Amino acid sequence: MLITVLFRPRLLEGLKMTCRQMTHAVDKSLLSKLRKTTGYSLMNCKKALEKCENNIDQAEKWLSELAQKEGWAKASKLQGRPMSQGLIGLIHDKSSATILEVNCETDFVARNDKFKSLVTQVTHILHTNFSSGDRKKVGLDASALSSIPAEGGKILADIVAVHVGNIGENMALRRASYLRADTSSVIGTYVHSSGEKFEVDNCKLGRYGAIVEVGQAGEVREDILPLDVVALKVSQHIVGSNPRKIGSSEDKPEEDKDNETKLLFQELVMDPDMTVKEFLENNSAVVKDFVRIECGEELEEKNSDK
Repeated sequence: MLITVLFRPRLLEGLKMTCRQMTHAVDKSLLSKLRKTTGYSLMNCKKALEKCENNIDQAEKWLSELAQKEGWAKASKLQGRPMSQGLIGLIHDKSSATILEVNCETDFVARNDKFKSLVTQVTHILHTNFSSGDRKKVGLDASALSSIPAEGGKILADIVAVHVGNIGENMALRRASYLRADTSSVIGTYVHSSGEKFEVDNCKLGRYGAIVEVGQAGEVREDILPLDVVALKVSQHIVGSNPRKIGSSEDKPEEDKDNETKLLFQELVMDPDMTVKEFLENNSAVVKDFVRIECGEELEEKNSDK
Protein backbone atom coordinates (compact mmCIF):
# COMPACT_ATOMS: atom_id res chain seq x y z
CA MET A 1 0.00 0.00 0.00
CA LEU A 2 2.83 2.39 0.87
CA ILE A 3 4.57 1.67 -2.43
CA THR A 4 1.36 2.47 -4.33
CA VAL A 5 1.01 5.81 -2.56
CA LEU A 6 4.63 6.77 -3.24
CA PHE A 7 4.51 5.99 -6.93
CA ARG A 8 1.00 7.29 -7.65
CA PRO A 9 2.09 10.97 -8.16
CA ARG A 10 4.80 9.93 -10.61
CA LEU A 11 2.35 7.71 -12.45
CA LEU A 12 -0.20 10.49 -12.69
CA GLU A 13 2.42 12.96 -13.94
CA GLY A 14 3.56 10.43 -16.54
CA LEU A 15 -0.02 9.98 -17.72
CA LYS A 16 -0.45 13.76 -17.97
CA MET A 17 2.71 14.09 -20.09
CA THR A 18 1.55 11.28 -22.36
CA CYS A 19 -1.81 13.01 -22.84
CA ARG A 20 -0.10 16.30 -23.69
CA GLN A 21 2.15 14.58 -26.22
CA MET A 22 -0.86 12.87 -27.81
CA THR A 23 -2.76 16.17 -27.94
CA HIS A 24 0.12 18.01 -29.66
CA ALA A 25 1.45 15.13 -31.76
CA VAL A 26 2.95 16.46 -34.99
CA ASP A 27 0.91 15.90 -38.13
CA LYS A 28 3.36 14.17 -40.51
CA SER A 29 1.74 15.58 -43.64
CA LEU A 30 2.05 19.12 -42.22
CA LEU A 31 5.63 18.42 -41.21
CA SER A 32 6.50 17.42 -44.76
CA LYS A 33 4.69 20.43 -46.21
CA LEU A 34 6.32 22.87 -43.76
CA ARG A 35 9.80 21.58 -44.50
CA LYS A 36 9.21 21.77 -48.25
CA THR A 37 7.82 25.33 -48.18
CA THR A 38 10.35 26.79 -45.72
CA GLY A 39 13.52 24.76 -46.32
CA TYR A 40 14.27 24.63 -42.58
CA SER A 41 15.57 21.50 -40.86
CA LEU A 42 13.26 18.65 -39.92
CA MET A 43 14.00 19.21 -36.23
CA ASN A 44 13.09 22.92 -36.35
CA CYS A 45 9.93 22.25 -38.38
CA LYS A 46 8.82 19.60 -35.89
CA LYS A 47 9.52 21.95 -32.99
CA ALA A 48 7.52 24.71 -34.68
CA LEU A 49 4.46 22.50 -35.24
CA GLU A 50 4.60 21.21 -31.67
CA LYS A 51 4.84 24.75 -30.32
CA CYS A 52 2.03 26.01 -32.56
CA GLU A 53 -0.21 22.95 -32.12
CA ASN A 54 -0.07 22.01 -35.84
CA ASN A 55 -1.10 25.46 -37.04
CA ILE A 56 1.12 25.64 -40.13
CA ASP A 57 0.72 29.41 -40.66
CA GLN A 58 1.81 30.18 -37.11
CA ALA A 59 4.62 27.61 -37.43
CA GLU A 60 5.96 29.35 -40.56
CA LYS A 61 5.88 32.70 -38.76
CA TRP A 62 7.67 31.24 -35.74
CA LEU A 63 10.37 29.69 -37.96
CA SER A 64 10.84 32.97 -39.81
CA GLU A 65 11.30 34.91 -36.56
CA LEU A 66 13.70 32.26 -35.25
CA ALA A 67 15.77 32.29 -38.44
CA GLN A 68 15.97 36.07 -38.42
CA LYS A 69 17.05 36.16 -34.78
CA GLU A 70 19.69 33.46 -35.26
CA GLY A 71 20.82 35.03 -38.53
CA TRP A 72 21.45 38.44 -36.97
CA ALA A 73 23.39 36.79 -34.14
CA LYS A 74 25.63 34.95 -36.60
CA ALA A 75 25.97 38.01 -38.83
CA SER A 76 27.28 40.00 -35.86
CA LYS A 77 29.90 37.32 -35.17
CA LEU A 78 31.03 37.14 -38.80
CA GLN A 79 31.08 40.91 -39.33
CA GLY A 80 34.47 42.12 -40.46
CA ARG A 81 35.48 38.95 -42.31
CA PRO A 82 36.61 39.86 -45.86
CA MET A 83 34.26 39.31 -48.80
CA SER A 84 35.90 39.28 -52.23
CA GLN A 85 33.51 36.86 -53.96
CA GLY A 86 29.83 37.04 -54.87
CA LEU A 87 27.44 37.55 -57.75
CA ILE A 88 25.81 40.20 -59.89
CA GLY A 89 22.03 39.99 -60.30
CA LEU A 90 20.38 41.71 -63.26
CA ILE A 91 16.71 42.03 -64.24
CA HIS A 92 15.71 43.61 -67.55
CA ASP A 93 12.20 44.46 -68.74
CA LYS A 94 11.11 46.35 -71.85
CA SER A 95 12.15 49.81 -70.74
CA SER A 96 14.34 49.47 -67.62
CA ALA A 97 16.85 47.30 -65.79
CA THR A 98 18.22 46.81 -62.28
CA ILE A 99 21.68 45.52 -61.42
CA LEU A 100 22.82 44.44 -57.94
CA GLU A 101 26.09 43.26 -56.39
CA VAL A 102 26.04 40.90 -53.40
CA ASN A 103 29.33 39.81 -51.81
CA CYS A 104 30.31 36.69 -49.89
CA GLU A 105 33.56 35.16 -48.64
CA THR A 106 34.14 32.21 -50.99
CA ASP A 107 33.50 31.20 -54.58
CA PHE A 108 31.98 27.96 -53.24
CA VAL A 109 29.14 29.92 -51.58
CA ALA A 110 28.76 32.17 -54.64
CA ARG A 111 27.83 29.02 -56.60
CA ASN A 112 25.47 27.80 -53.86
CA ASP A 113 21.77 27.65 -54.78
CA LYS A 114 20.77 29.41 -51.54
CA PHE A 115 23.10 32.31 -52.29
CA LYS A 116 21.79 32.56 -55.86
CA SER A 117 18.28 32.58 -54.42
CA LEU A 118 19.22 35.50 -52.15
CA VAL A 119 20.64 37.54 -55.05
CA THR A 120 17.57 36.79 -57.18
CA GLN A 121 15.11 37.65 -54.40
CA VAL A 122 16.73 40.99 -53.56
CA THR A 123 17.14 41.97 -57.23
CA HIS A 124 13.42 41.40 -57.80
CA ILE A 125 12.51 43.45 -54.73
CA LEU A 126 14.73 46.31 -55.89
CA HIS A 127 13.46 46.24 -59.49
CA THR A 128 9.86 46.39 -58.28
CA ASN A 129 10.76 49.23 -55.92
CA PHE A 130 12.60 51.25 -58.57
CA SER A 131 10.07 50.61 -61.36
CA SER A 132 7.18 51.86 -59.24
CA GLY A 133 8.62 55.39 -59.18
CA ASP A 134 9.33 57.91 -61.90
CA ARG A 135 13.09 58.10 -61.47
CA LYS A 136 15.21 57.62 -64.60
CA LYS A 137 18.39 56.55 -62.82
CA VAL A 138 19.11 55.30 -59.30
CA GLY A 139 22.40 54.39 -57.61
CA LEU A 140 22.49 53.01 -54.07
CA ASP A 141 25.37 52.05 -51.78
CA ALA A 142 25.40 49.36 -49.08
CA SER A 143 23.93 51.55 -46.36
CA ALA A 144 20.98 52.71 -48.47
CA LEU A 145 20.28 49.19 -49.76
CA SER A 146 20.08 47.60 -46.31
CA SER A 147 17.17 49.77 -45.17
CA ILE A 148 14.91 49.24 -48.19
CA PRO A 149 11.57 47.65 -47.15
CA ALA A 150 10.75 44.04 -48.02
CA GLU A 151 7.68 41.89 -47.40
CA GLY A 152 6.38 41.13 -43.92
CA GLY A 153 7.64 44.32 -42.33
CA LYS A 154 11.26 43.35 -42.93
CA ILE A 155 14.08 45.28 -44.56
CA LEU A 156 16.66 43.90 -46.99
CA ALA A 157 19.21 43.64 -44.18
CA ASP A 158 16.90 41.15 -42.42
CA ILE A 159 16.74 38.95 -45.51
CA VAL A 160 20.54 38.92 -45.76
CA ALA A 161 20.85 38.09 -42.05
CA VAL A 162 18.62 35.03 -42.44
CA HIS A 163 20.83 33.74 -45.27
CA VAL A 164 23.97 34.39 -43.22
CA GLY A 165 22.45 32.22 -40.51
CA ASN A 166 21.50 29.45 -42.95
CA ILE A 167 24.73 29.42 -44.98
CA GLY A 168 27.16 30.33 -42.20
CA GLU A 169 29.31 32.77 -44.17
CA ASN A 170 29.57 36.56 -44.10
CA MET A 171 27.73 38.28 -46.95
CA ALA A 172 26.45 41.76 -47.74
CA LEU A 173 24.61 43.89 -50.27
CA ARG A 174 27.24 46.17 -51.80
CA ARG A 175 25.61 48.41 -54.42
CA ALA A 176 22.81 48.57 -56.95
CA SER A 177 21.80 50.70 -59.94
CA TYR A 178 18.67 51.20 -61.99
CA LEU A 179 18.33 52.71 -65.46
CA ARG A 180 15.13 53.55 -67.33
CA ALA A 181 15.02 54.38 -71.05
CA ASP A 182 13.09 57.37 -72.37
CA THR A 183 10.53 56.99 -75.15
CA SER A 184 13.10 57.26 -77.95
CA SER A 185 15.62 54.83 -76.41
CA VAL A 186 16.04 51.16 -75.53
CA ILE A 187 17.84 49.40 -72.70
CA GLY A 188 20.48 46.79 -73.44
CA THR A 189 22.00 44.45 -70.85
CA TYR A 190 24.65 41.78 -70.61
CA VAL A 191 25.89 39.54 -67.80
CA HIS A 192 29.09 37.50 -67.99
CA SER A 193 29.39 34.61 -65.58
CA SER A 194 33.05 33.60 -66.13
CA GLY A 195 32.16 30.07 -67.11
CA GLU A 196 28.90 28.58 -65.88
CA LYS A 197 25.85 30.52 -67.03
CA PHE A 198 23.22 31.27 -64.40
CA GLU A 199 19.66 32.47 -64.69
CA VAL A 200 17.09 32.10 -61.90
CA ASP A 201 13.51 33.35 -62.12
CA ASN A 202 14.31 35.74 -65.01
CA CYS A 203 17.27 37.15 -63.08
CA LYS A 204 20.64 36.79 -64.79
CA LEU A 205 23.55 36.01 -62.48
CA GLY A 206 27.28 36.36 -63.03
CA ARG A 207 30.51 38.14 -62.11
CA TYR A 208 30.24 41.09 -64.52
CA GLY A 209 27.21 43.02 -65.74
CA ALA A 210 26.26 46.13 -67.69
CA ILE A 211 23.19 48.21 -68.52
CA VAL A 212 23.23 50.68 -71.40
CA GLU A 213 20.67 53.13 -72.77
CA VAL A 214 20.90 53.56 -76.55
CA GLY A 215 18.84 56.01 -78.58
CA GLN A 216 18.17 56.49 -82.28
CA ALA A 217 20.19 59.25 -83.94
CA GLY A 218 19.72 60.25 -87.54
CA GLU A 219 18.02 58.40 -90.37
CA VAL A 220 16.56 54.93 -89.81
CA ARG A 221 17.74 52.92 -92.81
CA GLU A 222 17.12 49.35 -93.93
CA ASP A 223 20.80 48.45 -93.74
CA ILE A 224 21.28 49.32 -90.05
CA LEU A 225 20.92 46.99 -87.07
CA PRO A 226 17.80 47.17 -84.89
CA LEU A 227 18.32 49.41 -81.88
CA ASP A 228 17.99 46.56 -79.37
CA VAL A 229 20.73 44.60 -81.17
CA VAL A 230 23.00 47.66 -81.08
CA ALA A 231 22.29 48.04 -77.36
CA LEU A 232 23.15 44.37 -76.71
CA LYS A 233 26.47 44.62 -78.56
CA VAL A 234 27.42 47.83 -76.76
CA SER A 235 26.57 46.30 -73.37
CA GLN A 236 28.79 43.31 -74.21
CA HIS A 237 31.58 45.71 -75.13
CA ILE A 238 31.15 47.66 -71.88
CA VAL A 239 31.54 44.46 -69.83
CA GLY A 240 34.67 43.49 -71.75
CA SER A 241 36.43 46.86 -72.03
CA ASN A 242 35.40 48.63 -68.80
CA PRO A 243 34.96 52.23 -70.02
CA ARG A 244 34.71 54.90 -67.30
CA LYS A 245 32.69 57.47 -69.23
CA ILE A 246 30.95 57.86 -72.59
CA GLY A 247 33.09 60.59 -74.11
CA SER A 248 31.99 63.24 -76.59
CA SER A 249 32.02 63.35 -80.38
CA GLU A 250 33.79 66.69 -80.01
CA ASP A 251 36.73 65.11 -78.15
CA LYS A 252 39.98 64.62 -80.02
CA PRO A 253 41.19 61.14 -79.03
CA GLU A 254 44.69 61.71 -80.40
CA GLU A 255 45.09 64.60 -77.93
CA ASP A 256 43.33 62.99 -74.98
CA LYS A 257 45.46 60.75 -72.77
CA ASP A 258 42.26 59.35 -71.18
CA ASN A 259 40.67 58.27 -74.46
CA GLU A 260 41.25 54.58 -73.63
CA THR A 261 38.73 54.86 -70.79
CA LYS A 262 36.11 56.66 -72.92
CA LEU A 263 33.54 54.36 -74.50
CA LEU A 264 33.30 56.11 -77.87
CA PHE A 265 37.02 55.83 -78.63
CA GLN A 266 37.58 52.24 -77.58
CA GLU A 267 38.04 49.55 -80.22
CA LEU A 268 34.83 47.56 -80.49
CA VAL A 269 35.35 44.18 -78.81
CA MET A 270 33.38 42.33 -81.52
CA ASP A 271 35.20 44.14 -84.36
CA PRO A 272 38.56 45.77 -83.43
CA ASP A 273 38.77 47.36 -86.90
CA MET A 274 36.29 50.04 -85.79
CA THR A 275 35.68 52.13 -82.70
CA VAL A 276 32.45 52.14 -80.72
CA LYS A 277 31.81 55.64 -82.10
CA GLU A 278 32.05 54.35 -85.68
CA PHE A 279 29.81 51.38 -84.87
CA LEU A 280 27.16 53.70 -83.45
CA GLU A 281 27.38 56.14 -86.36
CA ASN A 282 27.06 53.27 -88.87
CA ASN A 283 23.83 52.24 -87.17
CA SER A 284 22.36 55.73 -86.50
CA ALA A 285 22.58 55.21 -82.74
CA VAL A 286 23.89 57.09 -79.70
CA VAL A 287 24.74 55.98 -76.17
CA LYS A 288 22.91 58.08 -73.58
CA ASP A 289 24.03 56.38 -70.36
CA PHE A 290 25.49 53.17 -68.98
CA VAL A 291 26.29 51.33 -65.75
CA ARG A 292 28.89 48.60 -65.31
CA ILE A 293 29.51 46.45 -62.21
CA GLU A 294 32.33 43.99 -61.67
CA CYS A 295 31.91 41.84 -58.58
CA GLY A 296 34.56 42.60 -55.96
CA GLU A 297 36.22 45.50 -57.80
CA GLU A 298 37.66 48.44 -55.87
CA LEU A 299 35.34 51.42 -55.78
CA GLU A 300 36.55 54.94 -56.48
CA GLU A 301 33.70 56.51 -54.55
CA LYS A 302 30.34 55.59 -53.09
CA ASN A 303 27.35 55.45 -55.39
CA SER A 304 24.70 58.03 -54.60
CA ASP A 305 21.00 58.25 -55.39
CA LYS A 306 20.35 60.32 -58.49
